Amino acid sequence: MKRFLNIIWKITGSVIILIGTGIFFSRIVNQVPPDDMALMDRVNVIIDQGGCFICHGGPQEFCQHINWPVFGPAIRRDAEKGIRYADASYALAYVIEDLPYDETSLVKLQKAVSQQSMPPLSFYVIHWRSYLTQDKKEIFLDWIYNQLSTYYAHPRPSEEHPFEPVNPVPGFVPYDTDKAALGELLFHDSRLSVDNTVTCATCHNLYTAGVDNLDFSVGVYNQPGTSTSLSVFNAIFHSFYFWNGNAFTLQEQTYQALLDPVKMGNDSLDRIFDILSEDSSLTDRFLASYPKGYSDSTITDALAEFHKTLITPNAPFDRYLKGDAEAIDQQAQEGYRLFKKFGCATCHNGTAMGGTSFQFMGVANDYFPNTRKIALVDLGRYSVTSLPSDMYRFKVPGLRNIALTYPYFHDASAKTLQEAVTKMAYFQRDKKLSKRQVRAIVSFFNTLTGEFKGTPLNNVNGEEHKDIVAQSGQK
Repeated sequence: MKRFLNIIWKITGSVIILIGTGIFFSRIVNQVPPDDMALMDRVNVIIDQGGCFICHGGPQEFCQHINWPVFGPAIRRDAEKGIRYADASYALAYVIEDLPYDETSLVKLQKAVSQQSMPPLSFYVIHWRSYLTQDKKEIFLDWIYNQLSTYYAHPRPSEEHPFEPVNPVPGFVPYDTDKAALGELLFHDSRLSVDNTVTCATCHNLYTAGVDNLDFSVGVYNQPGTSTSLSVFNAIFHSFYFWNGNAFTLQEQTYQALLDPVKMGNDSLDRIFDILSEDSSLTDRFLASYPKGYSDSTITDALAEFHKTLITPNAPFDRYLKGDAEAIDQQAQEGYRLFKKFGCATCHNGTAMGGTSFQFMGVANDYFPNTRKIALVDLGRYSVTSLPSDMYRFKVPGLRNIALTYPYFHDASAKTLQEAVTKMAYFQRDKKLSKRQVRAIVSFFNTLTGEFKGTPLNNVNGEEHKDIVAQSGQK
């Protein structure tokens, strides 16, 4: 017994010595960038030392240690998961174009850096310089908060007001009144569709929260679409449009919709110009705002200007963010806490709580094999870029007014918020939530419904949806 204890003691001592030696040498090689460097340069040094791009994409390959026994497979698993969760190649694209980092990448970095959750143990036990020391953490966070406050109106956090990944919807967005009024007329004009039966409002009904509540929207000649409609409310705060992100401006989004063979069916906008020109009253108003008359750019500009009016400020949660602690109840506050804790806010952030990034559907658990046969629309961003890394990657939808914009996901596979929350927790975060947790998060989502022109946004299909929820047993 004594011999056995001596062996254990020697092994323990050796492990302690090894760990101590590792910590000693890691402190020597893991130096903080000098103060005389610019903040961005210091951050770049930390990123380079951290080996972030090894697991999150970019110019580097996986490190050679993935072939090692024991640690190698662990590093490979972390790297494969890392590229799904946060593809740094998108952030690099902004840097190459000399643009600020996108908001979602910054929010993800804020969470990882503030919690010092990166890199994982399997990585920094080999790459000693990669560990994020307290000094490096403070430098990194300083840069992140500078970026978020400069480009995305996030206030710098303090002890009294900690960092929030979500911004309130502003009460007003500047727009041209006359052009927006023209855009509103066009938005509800069936003459924009080839068979004169469909308007923009057909799929984006303002009385049903900017969607149609159908599994798949229906276009000209009664053709079914391939995905659910996305709400037009608060679209002005999004960075791109459509589930595959094929448009980067509201004008481009409108133009593509008008030419889509299913949605509006036009070969070009010339047919629309000819028809609208016969309407003397509309044409006179149009020429007053657009002296050059009808064109691709003027029609889509008017529609885009109207979109600027479709904002829904003053949701209970917005009032809560502005300091009204009683604007939402305790259950909703708990739901928001869980929303941040589980990492939901790292994708659903900013003013629109989404709409600013592309994310992989099924980060933690495979989504598509669990649903149905793969369709073209399921390929997501890949259908635009043809990049293998974009397979099953979609635009993150905004969560504003989410309680009214059912069904959920691009394939309408979630009919209720409860189902959507449960599925997202499992497929994206590998978490099986309790009923209490689901109720709390849904309660939080119910506080995201804002006001349109001073009146709480509503959905005339609401009573019918309550029956769906009741029949599903999710009361």
